[in-house]
Amino acid sequence: MKPRFVAFLLGTALPGTACTVNDPVAILHGPDAGTDVPDAWADHCAGSGPPLLLGDPASGPPRCSGELAQSLFVRAACSCEGLTFSAPFVANAFRSSAGPYAPGGTGGDVGVNGGLSANDRVQVGGTLQVGGASGLQLNRPLTVGRSLVSNGPLSGPGASATVAGDARVNGDVALASLTVGGVLTVPPEFTPGPAQAAGLLREPVAPVVPCDCDAATRFDPGALIAHHTRDNDNAAIGLDPAVLEDVSGERVLELPCGRFLLTRVAGTGHATLRIRGRTALFIPGGVNLVEAFTVDVQPPGELDLFLAGGFVVSGQLTLGSAALPSRVRVYVAGTQALDVSAGSTLAGNLYAPQAALNLSGNAEVFGSLFVRHLEASGAVQVHHDADVLDAGAACPAG
Repeated sequence: MKPRFVAFLLGTALPGTACTVNDPVAILHGPDAGTDVPDAWADHCAGSGPPLLLGDPASGPPRCSGELAQSLFVRAACSCEGLTFSAPFVANAFRSSAGPYAPGGTGGDVGVNGGLSANDRVQVGGTLQVGGASGLQLNRPLTVGRSLVSNGPLSGPGASATVAGDARVNGDVALASLTVGGVLTVPPEFTPGPAQAAGLLREPVAPVVPCDCDAATRFDPGALIAHHTRDNDNAAIGLDPAVLEDVSGERVLELPCGRFLLTRVAGTGHATLRIRGRTALFIPGGVNLVEAFTVDVQPPGELDLFLAGGFVVSGQLTLGSAALPSRVRVYVAGTQALDVSAGSTLAGNLYAPQAALNLSGNAEVFGSLFVRHLEASGAVQVHHDADVLDAGAACPAG
C-alpha cells in the first residue's frame, strides 16, 4: 500500500526559542510511512523539551503541566460520588521508573466522597477514605494496607475487614470481625463491635472529604482549553487544527514538543497520536471515533491531553503504555459519560470530575482515575504509577 504523507513545514521559530529550521516537524501519514521526528526538531526538543506552561498570563501565573499532574493524581482512584462494586476491586501502586508493575506492591490510595458498597472483595494497598454518611457496606472481605477513615458505619454482618494501620470510624462497627493493626477510633455514642486493635480511642471522628470535586475547589480543564484555542504553537509548525476531523482508514499524527490545538478527532477510522516530547494537546470538539484511538507516548515524551465535547471510542482505546503510565494525563471538561469498551488499554491518568466512567468487562488500569462516578461490569484493578507524583520536578521554581 502506498501511504499518504503530508509534512507541515516550520517557517518560524517557536516562541521563546532562537532556532529556525525548515524541516517537517508535524507528520501526518498512513501506517507504512516513516515515523522519525527530524533531527533538527529533536535537537530543539532536547530530552523532553522545555517544561510546558499552561494558562492565560493575564489571569495569573501560568501553571506548569507537570505540577498540575502531580497535584491532581495523588490517589489510585478518587470518586466524587459513591462507589458500588459487584465484582472484586483492587488498588495498589508501583513506580514505572523502577521497572514494570508486579503484584504485591504497597500504596495506592482510594478516596470516595460518598459511600462505598461492595458485594465482592475490596483490596486497597494504601489509605482508604470514605466521606459519605452511609460509610462502608460490605458483603465480602475488605483489606486496607495503610489507614482507614470512614464518615459512617462499617456494616456487613457476614463480612470481615483488616486494616494494617489506624482506623477512624464515625459510626457503629457491625461486621463479623475487624482487625486493626494500629489505633481504632470510634465516637462514644457508637459501638466498636467485635474489633481487635492495638488501641481503642473513644472520641469524635472529624468528617473527611477526600476528593476536591465541588466547583470552588476542582480544577477546570475548560478554562485552559478555551485559552489555548487562541494561544498555541500550531502556526509555528504549520499544523492545521482540522487535520483529524474526518478520519478514515488509519491516520497517524506525530507531534513534537509544544502546545497544539486540534478542533476535533472524529471519523470512521483508526487515529493514532504519536508523542515524543513534552506535548500539550487541546481538543475542544472532543473525540468521536468508530474504529479505534491510540495514544502512543514513548520516552522522552509526555502528553497532557485536554478534551471537551465528549470522548467516544466505539472500538478499541489504547491510551498510553502499561510500562510508563505517568507520562500520559487526560483532563476532560463537561459531564458527558466516558464509555470504555472491553479489551481497551488504560495506561494513563484520567481527570474527569464531572463525568461518569463506564468500564465494560474486567478492567486493569495503569495510572489513576479521578471521576464523578465509576461503573464497572467486571473486576477492576488500578495500579497507581507513583512516578506521577514527581511529574513537576522539571517545573520552574515558584
